[in-house]
Amino acid sequence: MTCYSVTSNAMFRCASRGIRATTSHIVQRIRARVTRACAIYLATPGKTFDTLTGSERRALAAVLDPGDVLLSDGTTRCAALVKRVTRSNWSHVSMYVGPLNDAADPLCIVEADVAGGVRPIRLSQLDARRVCVLRPMELDDAERRQLADSVLRFLGSEYDVRLAWMLGFNLLMRRWRARLGTLPTTMGRGATRFICSSLIAQAFALIGHSILPVQSDGSHADAANHRHLTPADFERAAVFEIVWRVKMPDETES
Repeated sequence: MTCYSVTSNAMFRCASRGIRATTSHIVQRIRARVTRACAIYLATPGKTFDTLTGSERRALAAVLDPGDVLLSDGTTRCAALVKRVTRSNWSHVSMYVGPLNDAADPLCIVEADVAGGVRPIRLSQLDARRVCVLRPMELDDAERRQLADSVLRFLGSEYDVRLAWMLGFNLLMRRWRARLGTLPTTMGRGATRFICSSLIAQAFALIGHSILPVQSDGSHADAANHRHLTPADFERAAVFEIVWRVKMPDETES
């Protein structure tokens, strides 16, 4: 083989690698743009609904303690989709962590938002037509403060769009708990992507507590299953007590 042939083959392989790398980069950029566009669309209000009144938000602020879990019924397209898929009144779950600054309306709630990722918001920014405040019964004040601190460590993490779609697909296909375990698992101490429910469940897991039912052998279900919880699962969990709730006018006591 001549030197010319060797050089030509090397140049061809180098060019092929370059083309593959460029193509992969373009595909990733397109995928990121499509994902971002979908997130923005889902985060947009779908219909005009009244949210919590000023007096209701003030009453809510008066009862909140760090570590409290907030179930909410939002007004966005994403909220409507979550409620339809999960057959629940609740579309979102977040955590009150206490004031993070000295403002009159401070950043005080941490959530995983489809468009903004894991972020702190003000009570006035909470997108909610109704709210249910859940307080973990087995934790003392110090442990609830630790719980709030554990969720703060994930600020800036990305929203796990892939998990959200896969979870929704499995729920729609009625592949409930037994089959959800077949999904790829990335949740752990090094997790960097979350949906709203997996973020809060992970915070509990980090301080050694679980919201999942205790199994027959006395242990909790595998921590990976926390990734497959929905907001409705928090309301059904026996580890919480309801300390405050705003109902819609047509909602009756259960």
